[in-house]
Amino acid sequence: MKKNRTNIIRFIKRNPLYNSINFTGLVIGFACVVFIGLWIKNELSYDRFHTNANQIYRVHRYFYDNNGTENLHLPYVAPPIAPLLKDEFSEIENIARVSHTGMLFRLNDQKVTEPDVCFAEPDILNIFSFEGLSIENNLLNEPLTAVVSASIANKYFNNEYAVGKTMEFFDENGNSYNLKVTGVFNDWEQNNHFRPEIFISFSTYANAVGESELNDWGSNNYETYALVLDPPQQLDSRLDAFINKQFENGTSWTKIRMEKLSDIHFNWYGSRSSIYVLLSIAILILLLGSINYINLNTAIYSKRIQEIQIKKIIGATRKQILSLLVLESVLFCIISLSVALILVGLAIPYLANLFNSNLAFSVRQNLTLIAVFFTLSIFIGLVSVVYPAKILLSGKKYLSSNGKMSFRNGMVIFQFFVSIALIVSFLTVNRQLDYLQTKNLGLNQENVISVSASPNHIEKLDVFRDQLTKNPNIIDVTGSKRIPSQRLDDSNAMKVSNNGKMEPLGFRVANIRGDEHFVPTYEMKLIAGNNISSQTKEVKEYLVNRSAVEKIGWESPEAAIGQFVEYGNEKGRIVGVLENFNYESLHNAVFPIILYKDPFSYNRISIRTNQTDIANTITFIKNTWQDFDLSGSPFSYQFIDERFERLYQSEKYTKTIFTSFMVLAIFIAILGLVGLSLFVLELRTKEIGIRKVNGAKISEILTLLNKDFVIGVGIAFVVATPIAYYAMNKWLENFAYKTNLSWWIFALSGVLALGIALLTVSWQSWRAATRNPVEALRYE
Repeated sequence: MKKNRTNIIRFIKRNPLYNSINFTGLVIGFACVVFIGLWIKNELSYDRFHTNANQIYRVHRYFYDNNGTENLHLPYVAPPIAPLLKDEFSEIENIARVSHTGMLFRLNDQKVTEPDVCFAEPDILNIFSFEGLSIENNLLNEPLTAVVSASIANKYFNNEYAVGKTMEFFDENGNSYNLKVTGVFNDWEQNNHFRPEIFISFSTYANAVGESELNDWGSNNYETYALVLDPPQQLDSRLDAFINKQFENGTSWTKIRMEKLSDIHFNWYGSRSSIYVLLSIAILILLLGSINYINLNTAIYSKRIQEIQIKKIIGATRKQILSLLVLESVLFCIISLSVALILVGLAIPYLANLFNSNLAFSVRQNLTLIAVFFTLSIFIGLVSVVYPAKILLSGKKYLSSNGKMSFRNGMVIFQFFVSIALIVSFLTVNRQLDYLQTKNLGLNQENVISVSASPNHIEKLDVFRDQLTKNPNIIDVTGSKRIPSQRLDDSNAMKVSNNGKMEPLGFRVANIRGDEHFVPTYEMKLIAGNNISSQTKEVKEYLVNRSAVEKIGWESPEAAIGQFVEYGNEKGRIVGVLENFNYESLHNAVFPIILYKDPFSYNRISIRTNQTDIANTITFIKNTWQDFDLSGSPFSYQFIDERFERLYQSEKYTKTIFTSFMVLAIFIAILGLVGLSLFVLELRTKEIGIRKVNGAKISEILTLLNKDFVIGVGIAFVVATPIAYYAMNKWLENFAYKTNLSWWIFALSGVLALGIALLTVSWQSWRAATRNPVEALRYE
C-alpha cells in the first residue's frame, strides 16, 4: 500500500499541469452535481414530512367555455363541495375547508399583522401532522378557538404555557375579539406549499360570513383537503358523476379533480421540468470534467509506456499494473469529490440565495445522498481509466505522426456542443426577459403605489382621494377589487342583447371591479366611447376590452357602445371600449374583460405619483392612510411595477442558472483545450521545427495546428443548433407573448465558441510556431 501511495504521489508530481487541469475540472463537475442533487432533494421534499402525505389530496376546480376550452383553473373550490364530497365518497376519511387570511393581533402594546393565519375545520388536525399537539375533536370546534405554532406561542406568551390563554385580534373596523388558544404544535418544516402559524376554528368564520356564503357555488375561495386512505378506482369519472349530480350536465362547464399533496408544489409553485433541466446540465458539466480527465489521462499515460515496459520486465503482472492505474484514478476522483463537498458546504448560503431556495447542507441529514456521490465518483474513476489503461497496457502510441486523434476529437466536439447549446440557451432566456420587461402592457404600471383598503377607506374614498391629491406629487387615486399583476380569477355569467333577447355567451368574461379613476390612474387607452361616470346612473355602466368586443362578435369597438348586457344578473350598458391590456403576466394571453364599479368589493387602493421626492410622498400617503384607518393596522405598500417584475422571478432564476453553468462549461472546455493543445504541441515540436527549416510560414503552421479544433467547433455547431432550437422553442411555449429565435442567436453562439477555441489554442500555437527550430532539432 505504501509503495502504491508513493507511485501515485510521484505520478502527480511528474505531471503537475495536467493533473491540476484534471483536478479543477472534476471538482467543478462534482460541485455542480452535489449542488443540484441537494436542490432536487429539497424540491422533492415539499409537503413530505406529513405522516399521511401519500393519502392527502387537495380538491381543485376547472371551468370551460361552451366549446370545451378550459378558461380557468383554480386551486380553490366552492364551500358546499367539501361536505357533499364527504357524504358521496365513503373512501374520504376526513375533509376540511381552509380560508387563508392575514389578521391584526395585539402584541404587548402594539398591533402587528400575522400573515399566516387560516380558518380551518376541525378535521384539518386529522389530515396534516401536528407534532406536539394532543389531537382531540374539540380543539377547533368552538368559535374563537385556535391552535398555534410554537413560534407564535413563544412570541405572544414569552415561552410560558400558552394553552388556555387568549390572543386579542381586531377586525377591519377596529373591533376587538379574544381568541382562546386550545393547543400548540411544533413548527412545520419550511418546505410546504402553505405554512399557517395560526389555525382558527372554521365556526368563527362561519358565524361572521353566514350560511349564504357557505352555500354559494360561485365563491371559489376555499382550499379543501381530503384524507383518502384508499383512493377509489376511476376517481375522475366518479368526480364527474358527482358534479353532474349537483348540476344537470355540469361537467360541460365545470369539473373538480383531486391532486396529491406531493404534486401541489410542482403543479402550482415549482416545476418538474426545472429538475430535469438542472439535472441534465449538472450531468453535462460533470461529463465535461470527466472528458478532460479521460483525454488528459490518455495523453499522460502515453508518456508512461516506457515505465510500464520496465515494470513488466522486472516482474509486474498486467493485473498489478491495472490495479495501480485504477487506484490512482479512483483516489483522484474521491479527493476531487471531497473538495467539491467542502466547497459546496461553504458556498451553500450564497447559492441558496442566488437560486431562491431554502437549501442547507448538513452531512447528517444527507448521508444517503453523499453515499450516492461517492459511488458516482468511484464509477467515474473506473470508467475514466478504461480507455487510457487499454492504450497503456497495449504499448501503442496515443498519437499518430500527423496528430489526429479520433477519440479525442469526438470528446472535444462534445465539449463544444455543450458550450454552444448553453450559450444559445443563455442568449434566448436573456432576450425573452428583456422582451417581457420592455413590452407595452397597454397600461402604465410605473410610479403606481398600491395600499390595502379597509371598509372606512372605501366608504370615504372620495374624501381620502381629495386629501391625497392635495400633495402635488400625487396625480390620481383609485379603488378596486384587484390590482394589475394579480390573476383575473373573478368572473360571472354574461349575456348580450340579440334581437331584443338577452342570450348567454358561450365563454368566460373576467371582471375588474374599479371606480371611475381606475382607467386614468393606470393610463389605459379608451378606443371608443367614454369612461364610466362618477355619478350614480339608473343603468349600470360597463367598460369592455377589445378582446371582448371581438369574441362577442360586435363589428367594431364603436358598434359596442350602447349595447345592453347582463353581467352577474345585473343589466347594464356598454359605455366604452378599452384597448387590450395585459393585466396578468405575459405567460397568459389577453382575456375578454369587463370593468365596472362595485364599491362594496374594493380591497385595494392604487395611487399614481410622479417621480419627485418619492420618500416624502410615501410618508404623506402613510400619514393620510392612517388618519382613515380604524383598526390601527401597520401601513404597508407595494409598487405595481415591482409586482410585475416578481411575476418573472422564475425566468430570472433560469437566466442565472444558464449563466452560471454556461460559464462553468466554457471554463472546463478551456481547461481541456489548454491541456490537449499543450500535449499536441509537445508531440509535434520536431514536426514544427522541420517544417520551419523547410520554409513554412508562421501563418501556415498556425493553420495546421488550429485546423482540427476549428473543424471540431463546426461539427459541434451543426449538431447543437437544431437541438438547442427545439429546446428553446419548447421553453418559449410557456409564454403567450414571446421573442423570436433569431438566426443571429445561433450564429453568435457559434462565433463565440470558435473565438474561445481559437483564443485558447492560438496563443500556444503562436509560441510553438515562433520558437527557434534549432531548439526542437538540436539533438536529432
